[in-house]
Amino acid sequence: MPDPRLAREVIASPFAIQGLTVSYDHRPVVHSVDFVVPPGSMTAIVGPNGAGKSSLLKAALGITRRLTGEVRVFGRPIEQMSRHVAFVPQRNSVDWDFPARVIDVVAMGLFRDLRWWQFSGRDHRRRAMESLGRVGMEAFADRQIGQLSGGQQQRVFLARALVQEADLTILDEPFAGVDAATETAIVEVLKSLRDEGRTLLCVHHDLSTVRDYFDHVLLLNVRRIAAGPVAEVFVERHLQATYGGRLSPVQLARLVGSAAEVGGR
Repeated sequence: MPDPRLAREVIASPFAIQGLTVSYDHRPVVHSVDFVVPPGSMTAIVGPNGAGKSSLLKAALGITRRLTGEVRVFGRPIEQMSRHVAFVPQRNSVDWDFPARVIDVVAMGLFRDLRWWQFSGRDHRRRAMESLGRVGMEAFADRQIGQLSGGQQQRVFLARALVQEADLTILDEPFAGVDAATETAIVEVLKSLRDEGRTLLCVHHDLSTVRDYFDHVLLLNVRRIAAGPVAEVFVERHLQATYGGRLSPVQLARLVGSAAEVGGR
């Protein structure tokens, strides 16, 4: 018999995954994952290399094929709700040699919901410039995207997501390969979006910043290990289960702290 509480959570959630399985060459890389993202939260997907974090997101978004599973945005199939979702891919998955200006890359975030007769060059440039300003990149608007540093490129792709004004923003390792200043700037923007009532979901690899950056976490290693508020889930027993003993006692103590560890036992 269906769980009515879970059904209500799925309807209310900006992003709900049920029974998602992804397989490459007949080998499951994500197996039967259920996951409901709370509205108005910053949620991290955390796990070791090869755990299926990016595969989960790409399959959920329809970028790659999922073997089984349903994905809903506010209770409706994601295919019907794409305009409510913005996606920031991994920086190394983008062709940075493509000859486009920064302002054009950001404005691309506006095009998917427009018809040709709706385009207003002045208004959309203004909106794109506002998004660039929010990430501190307005001075680079006419620069070729390939001429930017890695951190600057990541800010531009965040600006492209911002201009969509989506209810849900999904980011695949947004802090990978960026400098400390860029990471701080991105975190501040994401937290401001959360404070506005938006929902953020990030694949994240730095365990040392999970407690500082995020409200909720999904611990993943092919299967869902645990999910929920960081204070309840990001504890020794779940981290050990996720990382298979690859974290030393010193690392664990630094990550969870004594109070958090006691609360999770």
